[in-house]
Amino acid sequence: MTTASAALAARPAAGGLGRVAGAHAPDRVAVESPAAVVLRVGAADATLGAGLVLVALGAEHMGHAPVVAVAAVVLGLAQLVWACAALRGPVPLPRAALAVLLVGGAGWLVVQPATGEPLGHADVAVAGLQVGAALLVAGGLRLARDGGARRRAPAGALVQLVALVVGAGLVAAVTVPALAATDAGAHAQPHGSHGLPGLPGLGGHAGHP
Repeated sequence: MTTASAALAARPAAGGLGRVAGAHAPDRVAVESPAAVVLRVGAADATLGAGLVLVALGAEHMGHAPVVAVAAVVLGLAQLVWACAALRGPVPLPRAALAVLLVGGAGWLVVQPATGEPLGHADVAVAGLQVGAALLVAGGLRLARDGGARRRAPAGALVQLVALVVGAGLVAAVTVPALAATDAGAHAQPHGSHGLPGLPGLGGHAGHP
């Protein structure tokens, strides 16, 4: 009698543990807390900005410092791909990304003198964006290690949208002036300043009567 009772008592407990274990395994992958979303989207936005500036800087230095220029373009394109993947989630290869971003940020300041150009706003911005992205990736890793990246209430669509908009706005405030400081930005003509060749007396859009 005692043995049968013990077996009956143990059966629901074992089944309950099985259900809990089976239910928690996918939660660790599917559920992302609001804090984790903010860190992931922020890192992706900053890396996206850094990638754009790196490609622009590489194109600028291609004629007089081809080795540095090619390295900058390759790294920039890799960062653009990584940023797009991170925006979709989860963060791909976070530890490798952390190392690359730190080395890329500090390394650019080290190799920049090899271009023969003075240190400019774009150089400082691209280093800062990479280091900032690295800090956000590190924060995400620490959050995941402490268990804060998983919680019962996942981040809603509104949280993700706000994180994306705010992060993009902050990064754009750094990236746009940095791009404008490169050769590509310096030679870009504002809309309305293009003349119409072969038509005397007709200028840009501003000349409409």
